[in-house]
Amino acid sequence: MPEMPAFLANVLEPRFGRRAEVTGVADLAPKLRKVRFEGEALRGVTFKAGHEVEFRVSDRAFRHYTPSAFDARAGAMEVVFFLHGQGPGSHWAANLRRGQTTNVLGPGGNFVLRDASKHVLLGDETALGLFACFARAAPGQCIGAVEVARGGGGWPELLGLDLSAAERTGERGDALLQWLEANEPAQSADVCFYLAGHTGSLVRIREWLLQRGFSRRSIRTKAYWADGKRGL
Repeated sequence: MPEMPAFLANVLEPRFGRRAEVTGVADLAPKLRKVRFEGEALRGVTFKAGHEVEFRVSDRAFRHYTPSAFDARAGAMEVVFFLHGQGPGSHWAANLRRGQTTNVLGPGGNFVLRDASKHVLLGDETALGLFACFARAAPGQCIGAVEVARGGGGWPELLGLDLSAAERTGERGDALLQWLEANEPAQSADVCFYLAGHTGSLVRIREWLLQRGFSRRSIRTKAYWADGKRGL
């Protein structure tokens, strides 16, 4: 639910949300911020790597984010925000401070790890939190690349990710396709691709994989944003 009338949001947010407090804020790099949320309402919650949560980021707008870590026993989670632009989600995340409270809707969703021996993670900066969560929970080997703007070469390492940083020099998705051409995994029924981030890039990469003979079942996609659109 990216947007709804404010009066309806006023009813639904507290009814379905779990109250949590901001207990830590770390600006890892320009446009990259990690925030820790804690609350009794988060204890005992069922969470699988890849599950999303949702926040109300303005009177009418809600945005989905994937926690980079979730500890149901402690009632805590961390979210890595890429401050993508001037939209309500970026503005809200950029202004979070310790001691603030918010409602967390979720977690839930079906973009989760599959049972495979090799997991290939491909996406842009908006997928960093998701990939950190996947890498921590994956039962098999994780490889892949994150497409980043100039100067973002160390971003995966900031989150403990052993993934390549593919610097964006041309059209979005080009750097990931170049990485794939140099590191194409062997055809196997036990490999799964997870594509996340910019919609147009995911379409291009998925088509490349299908043309190489990888099965549709082995490719999972999660669009976080698209050119000219808000609220994915």
